[in-house]
This record gives sequence, structure tokens and C-alpha cells, in this order.
Amino acid sequence: MRSFELPSLPANCTLGLNYSGMHDSAIAIVAPGGRPVFAASLERLSRVKQDGRPPWALLDGLPWDRIGKVAVSTEAAFAWPQPEESRLLKARLPQARTDGLRHPPAFYDFLERLPCAKEFVPHQVAHAASVFWGSGFDEALCLTYDGGMCNSPWFGGLFQATRAEGLRVLDQFSALHYAKITSLYTFVTALLGFTPNKHEGKITGLAAYGRPTEACRQLLRHWFEDDFFGIEAVMEWVFAYDDQQVPMLVTSEGRIESYRAEAAGFSREELAATVQAVAEDHIVGLLGQARDLGWRSPNLCLAGGLFANVRINQRAVESGFERLFVAPPMTDDGTALGAAWHVQSREPGFAPAATHTMFLGPAYGAGQVREALRSEGVRFRQVEQPAREIAALLEAGAVVAVFQGASEFGPRALGNRSILAQATQADINQQLNARLNRTEFMPFAPMTRAEDVARCYVDSERVAHAMEFMTVTVDCTEAMRAACPAVVHVDGTARPQIVTAEHHPLIHAVLTEYVQRTGVPAIVNTSFNIHEEPIVCSPQDALRGFFESGLDYLYLDDGILVAFEDNQTLALRYLQERVRQPAPKAKTGALLLGLQSRRMAALQAELEVKETEIHEKESVIHEKEAVIHEKQAALERLTDDLQVLTGSLLDKEDALLGLSGDLQGLTASLHEKEDALLRLHAEMQVLTGSLQEKEFHLQEKEGDLQEKHRALMDLTGSLQEKEAVIRQLQHALAAERSGSI
Repeated sequence: MRSFELPSLPANCTLGLNYSGMHDSAIAIVAPGGRPVFAASLERLSRVKQDGRPPWALLDGLPWDRIGKVAVSTEAAFAWPQPEESRLLKARLPQARTDGLRHPPAFYDFLERLPCAKEFVPHQVAHAASVFWGSGFDEALCLTYDGGMCNSPWFGGLFQATRAEGLRVLDQFSALHYAKITSLYTFVTALLGFTPNKHEGKITGLAAYGRPTEACRQLLRHWFEDDFFGIEAVMEWVFAYDDQQVPMLVTSEGRIESYRAEAAGFSREELAATVQAVAEDHIVGLLGQARDLGWRSPNLCLAGGLFANVRINQRAVESGFERLFVAPPMTDDGTALGAAWHVQSREPGFAPAATHTMFLGPAYGAGQVREALRSEGVRFRQVEQPAREIAALLEAGAVVAVFQGASEFGPRALGNRSILAQATQADINQQLNARLNRTEFMPFAPMTRAEDVARCYVDSERVAHAMEFMTVTVDCTEAMRAACPAVVHVDGTARPQIVTAEHHPLIHAVLTEYVQRTGVPAIVNTSFNIHEEPIVCSPQDALRGFFESGLDYLYLDDGILVAFEDNQTLALRYLQERVRQPAPKAKTGALLLGLQSRRMAALQAELEVKETEIHEKESVIHEKEAVIHEKQAALERLTDDLQVLTGSLLDKEDALLGLSGDLQGLTASLHEKEDALLRLHAEMQVLTGSLQEKEFHLQEKEGDLQEKHRALMDLTGSLQEKEAVIRQLQHALAAERSGSI
């Protein structure tokens, strides 16, 4: 049953939902026209930081008849990135991934239980919408960048945004083809012994104590460009999409040790400073490339987990923009608000006002606060002028926790769930960190009135809106450095929250009274939570956080002031209860041990099944071994025959070699004879020509002879005739002679 008071919802609201099965589950409810009505992360109710389980604690009991649609901040299903190429990124993966991450059936089972129509909004579009529609800009460039999301092929992108036409994609960053600077930053977080996807802010703070070096850059560049899959494999999500166990990103100590050996020559400050510089240069480079391509605007909007890094945001705006706005809930919880805004932006009458507060979370009435005090037996006093009372306590050096109104949406405490202290004590950070059991390298943030901005900060006009939400660092004036050393970092910057009487009436009044009393223009603001827990949400959370951390005073709505020294016995009880509870790391260790045990049991069961299969297959193997032995014997016989044949073949090979030599000799002889034949052929052609000429002459002579032969025949005939005449004459003569005798 819901314990907080939900605002009255108009009809046809849009409910934005971020659920990744891994971290930062959240909802946001936006009224028609674009006014956010309610927004909260599951962690505030579950008391588990960055809780990624299904957000039933936020959804149960909602008046669903007032919800027109659910806007889900991820794609409905994975689709291959089109186009694959980015015009801004340069560092491609060593080889492209063959597929993207996809939501499992458990994700869709959860959505199916929501009694409302759903519309899916691409994850990076939801990020861009979460910042642009709250910026108040008429137009802007929106850059998004995070670790990616299941079903989405992108981990960032650049958008052109206008209030008239909404968002238009200019470039998107494919998770299948490019390396993510967020993964490198998270890897270095784990490398230095911190919790990945949670303690990156510690690296940002630590970076100011070191200097980036070229040698360290080369190592990071090698990891980023050549060994990206290796550094990615160092971290693994466990309990993802689990209804009961909290999903978490864990570091494999076995895998990371080799990388720690590679980095052994660098201090943690040098590594932090260098990865911070690499990340800053990466973003500045993207924005410079965008300008070179003609994608320009005086206004820059930033959203996505990378832009929780306040130093990157300062470098981004200084790279050539006139104004900056960073999504106050820049991490994935903010996509719940962005998805709802994006769906509504296509409806008539959509005109969201510029965002100036994030007090959208659970609120508790005065009756609930007083009942919590009564049930715990808390001693308190009623104060008539809370601002004057709190300012006096701060002037005296007291630490005051504030619990008022609705809780903040997003990672920053902005005055409704804050711890306030003097900024004049240089060691206040160490004192508060000790009380809250924190390990921080960045100083706490200053709270400053809008009237005192010029006195405290340099060149802050272009980030004035962003400073309302503590999302960017700025350079401090010399006066600020001298007056408020507790909130100025070693590099001379601070990450202020600027408050106004309109949007922060109590805190502005406290500051006004404090400035009048002390002349000091700022106080410390840090989130009201103890180490490894979310910012307090309910009155019960506030009491437990207050007594366990031993703060001096707790102010609650309706003029209630609780002093620690008036409740020491109660505080002791809270501390005893705390001691009896396992520490967060011990709980995490137990969960991981349980996970490992379940994995081992599953492996054991799988092993037993495999052993049964092996035994069954062994009998088949034995049968086949007998067949193999028989075939081996036959093979041996064939081998002997083969050896005999091989010997015969070798003999024949020798004979063939001899024949080959003879053949070569014959071939040479044939070539010689062929040459001789060619010569004879040529001679014959010459003789043939001569013979043809002689034949022609003979034919001519034959003709002459034939003519002579005919003449001879004619002569012979004539002679024969004459011979006959002669014989006749001779006969006549003889007769004459005979007669005469």
C-alpha cells in the first residue's frame, strides 16, 4: 500500500516508464500540455540505490483511469542500426558486434501486466526529450551519451530540437560498431577499486588531485581502441530482470588483475585525471566535429549518464556555446520523464514551461510526519520562524538536515532532502563524510542565492539555468575561494545550486538570514542520506538517517525541529539496530555468494546429466571399439598390401625414370630429324618448282616432237608409197629383163 500522498491527476495523463531490468527504474506522470505532476525512482521507496527491479512500489495503487498511455523509454524490439556509420565518432570497435542486446521475455511479461496502452520511445530520444522540453530553449543541439540500453542499437546521438518541430536526428552512435567512452570511465572506476556504474563521481573528484600524462593516455587509448571487448568483459550484470534480487554490475577480480598489473606504474590520481581528460576531450571533439559539419546552435542540451560528470559539462559549454542546460535527472531515471514528454509533444496544446524545480517525488503530509515522530517517541520543538532558526544554528556551526515537501527527482538533493552546514570550515567535508560514512574526493556543493551569483562565480551567465540543479562546475571568484573553502575544489571550481525565493522559499529565506548574520554568501548542501543508501524519502527514512549519522539537528515540515542531544537514547537504539544489520558490502557479498552457489548447483545438475549421457554413450563406444579393432586389422592387412604395391610402384617409377631419359633422347633426335625434314621440305619445294618449269619445257618439246612425228609419219607414208612404186618398177624392170632374155 502506498505510504505517500500522490498529487491529484487530471484525465488523460501520460505515464513515462524506465525499466531496463538493470538499474534506475522510475516513473513520471505528465499532465496534458506537458506539466510534470509526479516523478520518482524506485530506489527512494525500496531503499536500494539505483534499484533496477520492476517498479511495482510506484505503480501499485495508481489511478489508472487517469492514465491515457504508458510511454516506455526503449525500443519495442532490437533493430539493426541504420545508418551504421557515425559522422562524429572515430573509435570503432576492433570488430563489429554481430548482434545487439535484447530485452528477455520477463521484460514484456512485466509490461503486459500494466492496464494501459503502451508506446515505445527510442531510449536516446527519451534522453533528448528529457532535457530539451525542460530547457526553455526555442531551439538547441541536444547531445546524449550513456552506456546503452537493451533493444536499442544506440548509446548516444546528436539531435536538432525546436519547440515547433520537436527532435530531429543528426547523428547516432551505434553500439555495434563504436567504442563507448562511458565503458572506459566505468572500467577505470572498477580498476581503482570502486563500484562500477555507481562511484564514477568519485573518479571525477579524485581527478583534480592528479595530472593527466601522455604515458597514461597511451595506455587508456590502447584499452579503448584495441582491447575494448576485454575491458568490457571485466564487468558483468547479475540478477538482471530479477523480481526479488537487486540487479548489480559486478567486477571480476580475476579478470581485472592483469589490467591492474598493466597500470601499476600510475598512481590512482594520475589514472583518474587522465581518464577524466580523455572523456572531456572526447566530448569536446564530438561537438567540434558537429560544428565543422554545419550543425550549430548557441544552445546546448546534455542528457545521459555521462553528463552526471559536472566537469565534462563545463568543458562542453566552454567549447563554443552561449547557453547550457543539463537534464536534472540526466541518468536513465530521467528517460521516464523524457518518454512521456516525447509522446505528448505530438499532441495539440503541448507547451511545457522551463523546468526550475525537481520536487516531483513522494510527499508526506504534516499528519504523517507527526505520526512518525510520535510512534518513535521523538522529542522535538515547534519553531515559529524556521528560516531564522536554521540560519542561527548554521552560524553557530551546527549541521542541519532538512526534510520538507516532495522529494527531488534525479540524483541531486536540492533543498527538500538536504544536509546544510557552514562552508567556511575547510574540514567540514572530512567531518561530514565521517558522520555519513562516505568516501568522497569532491567537496560538497554550495547553495547560493541568485542575488549573490556574481559575487561568487566567474562567467556563469551561460550556465545559470543548469546551476539551479547542481549539474555543472564553474570557476569561483577569489572572494568565494577565501570565504567558502569547504565548497571549492582544489582546481578552483565548485558545482553550485542557485536558489530563488520563488522556487525555494525556505532555503532562500535561510540563506538570506545567514548572509545578513555572517556576510558569507553560501552554505554547504549535500544529500540527506548515509553511505550506499539513496536520498531519504519518507519521515521514517529521515529519522533513521538523522540518528544513525549523528547530525546535530533535523528540520521537518510544519516547523518541527529535532535536536540530536535531546534524543540520545533513541539514537542509541537506532545505532544498535544498524549494527545488527549486515553492512551493504556484506549483503552484496552474500548475494553474490548465493548467486555463485546457485550457479554451482546448476552446473552440478548439468554435470550429472552429462555424466548419465556419457555412461550411455560409453557402451555405444565399446561396441564401436570392437568394430574399430576389426577394421584396424583389415587396415593393417591393407597396409601390408600397400607396402608391396608401393615397392612395385617404386621399381616401376625407376623404370619410368629410365624411359623418361630415353624418351628425352628420342625427343631430341626427333627434333633434329624434324629440322632435317623441314630442310628437305624446303629443298623439295625448290626442286618441285624446277621440275614444274622443266615439265613445262618438256610439254613444249613434246608438242614439237608430236608435230615432227606427224611429219615423219607423213614422210614415211610418202616413202612407203614411193617404195611401192619402186617395187612395182623393179618388178616391171625385172619382167622386162626376163622377156628380153
